[in-house]
Amino acid sequence: MTQSADRPTDPAAVTVSLAAEAAVLEGRLGVLREAIDAVDAQISAVSERIRRLPGSVPTGGEGAAASDEGSGTGLTPSPTGRL
Repeated sequence: MTQSADRPTDPAAVTVSLAAEAAVLEGRLGVLREAIDAVDAQISAVSERIRRLPGSVPTGGEGAAASDEGSGTGLTPSPTGRL
């Protein structure tokens, strides 16, 4: 036998329990998705502000400057051109 004699399992009770747990997890997933969207929006806003800084390095790929001279930020640009 696969079930313990002292812990009988009612399939209906297990189904209700699993459905309740699934509902809680779906709620948490929604909260996490909203948080990820908020962080993504903040990253986009900060990236845009950085791009608009005076002396910012252009993100145009191969022709972009390789140093941060004159940017005033002291930050080295990413080799991929992404922030």
